[in-house]
Amino acid sequence: MDEGAQSLVDAAEALPGVTRIIDADARAALEQIRSSPMMADGKVSLMGLDAIREQLGARWLGRRDRVFEYVQTALKRQVGPHGFFVRVSETDYVVAQPNVSRLAGQAYCLNCLRDVLTFFLGEARLSDIIVHEVLAIDDGMIGARQLDTEAVQAEAAKESAERARGAKVAPNLMSQDRWSPFTAHDGRRLRASSQLEPVFQLKTYGRIGYRMTRKALLLPGETPLSTADLGQLTSADIERIDFATLARGLNRLQQHTAGVREPSLILPVSFATLSSHRGRSMLTEFFEAAQANVQRGLICEVYDIEGAPASGLVQATALMRPHCMFIVGRLNAAPVGGLSVLKDVGLHGVSIECPHVGDNEEAFAAFARTVTSAAKNVVRAVMLYGVAGPRQAAVASLHGATHASFAPARAQAADEPAFAVA
Repeated sequence: MDEGAQSLVDAAEALPGVTRIIDADARAALEQIRSSPMMADGKVSLMGLDAIREQLGARWLGRRDRVFEYVQTALKRQVGPHGFFVRVSETDYVVAQPNVSRLAGQAYCLNCLRDVLTFFLGEARLSDIIVHEVLAIDDGMIGARQLDTEAVQAEAAKESAERARGAKVAPNLMSQDRWSPFTAHDGRRLRASSQLEPVFQLKTYGRIGYRMTRKALLLPGETPLSTADLGQLTSADIERIDFATLARGLNRLQQHTAGVREPSLILPVSFATLSSHRGRSMLTEFFEAAQANVQRGLICEVYDIEGAPASGLVQATALMRPHCMFIVGRLNAAPVGGLSVLKDVGLHGVSIECPHVGDNEEAFAAFARTVTSAAKNVVRAVMLYGVAGPRQAAVASLHGATHASFAPARAQAADEPAFAVA
């Protein structure tokens, strides 16, 4: 056992343990775990919904089937084809993930529970994020020890960063000259540009990290391509823009932070790139390189989701899940009607660029209300990019937006908005 895992075990031994009675129907399903080395390796977890049942109170009976459905969908996306999960009581799930490390598996369960708590209760208090490591299964009983949530997350992030630093990255992966400028399929010369823009949580105004902006420019003259122009490009052209954006953004990040790791980083990728084997393979290299620059984890922002088949989005998000903490979908425009097509495809949130409405507060409020209303009950996070200032941020928060960045017009420099949080 490595030093990090041992310190985690030492810390956890002081935490309370539990014994759970297993439903009779679940006992047969757990036999495969009892006879495998997964428990000894710490790869079996017990995830409980007690906090949801307690806070819903009398409403629990009427909502529990919806809770079970949501948890099952979330766990299916998480564990993949090689993992295993089963509900063993009214509020407990056993989750086994043999193909990931002990720390990664435990962190996945903590993140999943946080997602469920936030969706049904509106927040995930640290005291409610309770996951146990299963130590024994015998005679219809489960013995388990509670995990230290903060310790697991810290050690899992450290493990992920160390793995990323040790990964073999192609020497020219980060070379901007490799990806941009380039000649598109129609003969036009294009250059990809990326800036770093701070993103804030609106509830606390704390900075969660940076997002990479993505812009394709037509040469000469560097005229930005519109969404319609980008829609005319081939998948190979879009891939090239994605890779150039990531290379440029990571170079900027390393220069800007001087080795200090950010809380998180939002990386833009296109659905077309995620849908190709070559694209995913290259994206994995970029995400591994980016992982060493963050404390908590990466956020994958998927572009061009409008019109994408739900099955394709499910597959794309499932394949990227091991490489990032959250996945959000980028909207090209304010939705007309709801976003039910995005329900249960694996997105944690949606993001959108704010229109330039100046000081027209009524227009901005209408925009924020349209986006947040469409996203309600579909995703838990709504990220509005390019709000005009703190006043618009307050309006966005009032209507249900969770995160925002500020318009570059307020910037002191090209990629550093004047708004700052101490």
